[in-house]
Amino acid sequence: MGIYHGAFVMKKQREEEVQPLGQLRKLIRLNREFDIIDLFSDLHPADIADLIDNLGEQEKIHLFSLLDVEKASDVIPELSDASREQILEDMSDKKLTEIIDEMDSDDAADVIAGLPEEQARAVLDGIEPEGSRDLKKLLKYDEDTAGGIMQWELVSVSSDSTINGALNAVVQASDEIEVYNVFVVDRDNVLVGAIPLQKLITSKRHSLAIEAIDKTIPSVQTGVDQEEVARMFEKYDLLSLPVVDIGNRLLGRITIDDIVDVMEEESSEDIYRIAGLHEDDSVFNSPVQSIRRRLPWLYLNLLTALASALVIGFFEDTIRMVIALAVFMPVVAGLGGNAGSQTLTLIVRGMALGEVTFENSRKALYKQSIVGIVNGVAVGFVIGAIAYLWKGMPVLGVVLGLAMIINVFVGTLIGTLIPLSLKWLKADPALGSHIFVTAFTDAFGFFSFLGLATIFLKLLV
Repeated sequence: MGIYHGAFVMKKQREEEVQPLGQLRKLIRLNREFDIIDLFSDLHPADIADLIDNLGEQEKIHLFSLLDVEKASDVIPELSDASREQILEDMSDKKLTEIIDEMDSDDAADVIAGLPEEQARAVLDGIEPEGSRDLKKLLKYDEDTAGGIMQWELVSVSSDSTINGALNAVVQASDEIEVYNVFVVDRDNVLVGAIPLQKLITSKRHSLAIEAIDKTIPSVQTGVDQEEVARMFEKYDLLSLPVVDIGNRLLGRITIDDIVDVMEEESSEDIYRIAGLHEDDSVFNSPVQSIRRRLPWLYLNLLTALASALVIGFFEDTIRMVIALAVFMPVVAGLGGNAGSQTLTLIVRGMALGEVTFENSRKALYKQSIVGIVNGVAVGFVIGAIAYLWKGMPVLGVVLGLAMIINVFVGTLIGTLIPLSLKWLKADPALGSHIFVTAFTDAFGFFSFLGLATIFLKLLV
């Protein structure tokens, strides 16, 4: 048995060493820096970031220092927030300035925005004056707006340019940036339109660029929320989107890779906030950080749980007289909470995608109310029958069935109203919604079940 186990372990070790992470750990153990550099040279920056994210803090810092400036500028945006913070804390201002100088303007602005004020100022003073001015302009925009996620780098031509001139502009810029569209502007830099790269290549060389404009490509102003920008990319199947000021002057562009990051960020933010977690919380955060961010919500949950306890305490005499009620109390509260959570998820997602608005909220409320009533009746009938067959008490089955109908309906109603109310109050619709829904359905479920039981008490005993 020991021989087979030893062979299995050796086989597993060999398999792990074939994988990049296994290879990297082996090279770290052997202190073979040149081989590590060679391994990194064949990997995509995102894959290098994944490898670094899986290492200890000191290993992360050391291995990142082995990257040349160009490669490091590509890896930094791909790192997790925790890894990036650890690496930047140890990095000199001079090295960071060199890396920032190589990055796309939008990624550079994101990194600088996360630095301490003094370090950010030192980095901005260290890069070229023109680049520094551009980054300072980007940093003035709210990070969750079109201006905050745009980049300055783009290809634009004047409205009197030819297709051949636009193609030359693309060739000159291709070493520096990814080109999806060529933007056409007038003498005052006012956006006239955009030409997709495919259309540019297939157009006649000596025709005017303005004739190849795709009029279906929209533009967006700097103050538009990034969620709305993401919806525009989805709606129009865009690869890039021009960003303009209030006078329609071209300022920059947003590319599809930025929008993928936005969609991931917004989805994670909604999931976290529904559960009452801070958006920056992570399984790898220090215990102190996680405790500080989670404990306030647990205190809030404790208060809501006490509200349910008070409701139960109010009907203590009823429970003492009919012990069977205690068996079914969690069922009523749990099903109501589940129904509320289902509806809450649909409404929050619908609001995030722009499907649910204040204009159609009444229709959404009406439809969800019907769903709540029908589901309540269906579940109430089943649990009422189970209670009757189990405990042999017909009235208990009726009380339980009625309480279930009421609480599933109310849970569905609350799951719709809470996110809409938070939106009306200018708060994030997902902010702790699950906690509020669960608290209400628990307390109301106990109240409806035990209240009905008290009314029918004479028939139960």
